Amino acid sequence: MLVGLLWLQQTVFLVGDAGALTAAQVKKYAVFWQKHAHKEDLLIWLGDNLYPRGHDGSRRAIRRWNRLAAVSRAFPGRVYAIAGNHDWKSGIAGLLRQGQDLYLLPPPGQIGPATIETSPWLLIAVDSELYIQTGGKDFPWQALDSLVVTARKKNLYPLLLLHHPVRTAGAHGGHFPLGAHLFPLRIVSRYLYLPLPGLGTIFILLRKAAHHPTDLSYPTYRQLSQELLRRVDSLAVPVYIASGHDHNLQIHRIGTHSWVIVSGSGCKTEPVARRKATWAQATVGLWRLTPSTLAAYALTQPDQPIWKFPEIVVP
Repeated sequence: MLVGLLWLQQTVFLVGDAGALTAAQVKKYAVFWQKHAHKEDLLIWLGDNLYPRGHDGSRRAIRRWNRLAAVSRAFPGRVYAIAGNHDWKSGIAGLLRQGQDLYLLPPPGQIGPATIETSPWLLIAVDSELYIQTGGKDFPWQALDSLVVTARKKNLYPLLLLHHPVRTAGAHGGHFPLGAHLFPLRIVSRYLYLPLPGLGTIFILLRKAAHHPTDLSYPTYRQLSQELLRRVDSLAVPVYIASGHDHNLQIHRIGTHSWVIVSGSGCKTEPVARRKATWAQATVGLWRLTPSTLAAYALTQPDQPIWKFPEIVVP
């Protein structure tokens, strides 16, 4: 009976965009793991594992990578990672460097879907940056459908992993709170609280018009989002879709039993339009997922979640 309970409560920790960790944050993650993580649990890095240009072999990259690797080593369970757009800036060579220390899903240069079956989860990973780079040509959508359906037949919970969120209340989704209009230089540094309201609004309008590949308005990214959400809805199977990319914590309810989780504030934050999500907050932190609970934690407040949904299991 105890073994069954442990199986049901295996925890997945979701952390994204942690590619510029400070030494203080490394220590805080170690404290968090001591309080919450066990050897049967999973840690998943949700991309942008190394800023600003992936693992290019520079001294700065090595220093920052060593910090992320230290957080991974402190975790008592298994660790997986997916690639983000910043990780791709050093190409396949940079991804291979990351792969020397982390188990990358999908393998470098493959679009996916790649899977790991680890009861009670089926991890399904897609390289969304590669999808956007290649225009989504020949992506095996039917294989993805089959994996989701098969997971439920095996009483597994499908957890879809891709760096770019298919729904977001952050800047990449075109949502800019008032603070972004007033303090546009915070996109360069979170400490630059220099009020430039007119310039901030102009920058936001130009960004929306440009349809940058990192934004949901970009045609291929938008097509990926729309197609994935359409298929999740048509399959009528509970799916958890976890991403990073926007530097905040978000949760979006999809239909009656599926969720989009945004966990992109592993080391830094950006504003988020809270009313555009089921819940959202701009704080450095992570998500903690079990088959029965979904909770967001601020890294500086490890004892209690800042948001929790108590019952997410669908029979």
